[in-house]
Amino acid sequence: MNMKTLLGTAAGLMVATGAYAADLPGDAAPAAVDYVKVCDAYGAGFFYIPGTETCLKIKGRVRASVAYNNYGGSLNTNTDNVAFRADAYVGFDARTASDLGTVRSYFEIETNSTNGINLSQAFIQVGYVTVGRHDDVADGDGLYGINDATWGPADYTAVGASVLVDNLGGGFFVGAGIYSNSDSISRPTVWQSGEQAGLHAAGIIGINSQSWGGFDVSGVYQSYNDAADSDVFGVKATANLKLIDKLSLRAWAAYLDGGNGGRLVGLSGEHIKNSIDLALAASYQVTDPLAIYAGVRYSIVDAAVGSFADDTIYGNLGVDYKLAEGLNLQGEVDYGRQNNWSDFTAVTRLVRVW
Repeated sequence: MNMKTLLGTAAGLMVATGAYAADLPGDAAPAAVDYVKVCDAYGAGFFYIPGTETCLKIKGRVRASVAYNNYGGSLNTNTDNVAFRADAYVGFDARTASDLGTVRSYFEIETNSTNGINLSQAFIQVGYVTVGRHDDVADGDGLYGINDATWGPADYTAVGASVLVDNLGGGFFVGAGIYSNSDSISRPTVWQSGEQAGLHAAGIIGINSQSWGGFDVSGVYQSYNDAADSDVFGVKATANLKLIDKLSLRAWAAYLDGGNGGRLVGLSGEHIKNSIDLALAASYQVTDPLAIYAGVRYSIVDAAVGSFADDTIYGNLGVDYKLAEGLNLQGEVDYGRQNNWSDFTAVTRLVRVW
């Protein structure tokens, strides 16, 4: 028997033995692997929770920055400083299709070097209706960049309920909401016997997703239980325009009546009785990774308390450079002035988003 015959015989025995073993009774079938499947019904990043029809997305952000603060007058303090800061958040977005529409739950935990850990968002959404801790429907745009100087009365997050209808056709949308005017997360009291209700109400109407951009008008109202006539009312109009390719422009005007108590706190610590705010900002995408932006906000104010409140001006100028997918390096300088007081800040920040 030569070598070829030996090899052929051995190969034949191995095949026969394998086939016979595969037919032996009692062998357990391999366990099925339940792979995580992509869910593309709600956009990128969602996947099915194994064994369910619920889609989940986990998103987050980490930021680290260093800032030089020069108080040249000063609005807040006479001490110049250099400060480090780090903050982050992680959000869990779960969605399930139902006869009532999409059932969504979302919660977000944020942490920073000042306030520790906070539950910043926690809400349930069914169709157009949202209940829980979430942003005011009139939560509006500020300037572009790191310190965006958002209009305070609409930059609001609290426990409440809202309705936002965004498919009226032609890009039109309308929304309204009512919230606690307390920052308490679990059980904010909005009314008790013998007291006036303390609430924050908001509404918005507008149009977006147009070739020229979008426009909206929003309003807010806050009531307080106290002897002073200090309820707050404000209205704001915002335009987001696409002038030419890669150039975006944002302009807004707002009016606030802070009541006799003057609830809005000004730059120098006064409670503002009323104010008119005008803002203009621009952003230009120089190249795919590089964008530059600038903005200015001017406020005509009337102080209910304090003798130093006056018209204020604030401006920023910055750059945003994309180092890699989800990783940006940002730099910005900011300037604020009121009476003879002024602030100057320079910030550099590294941002990772997923």
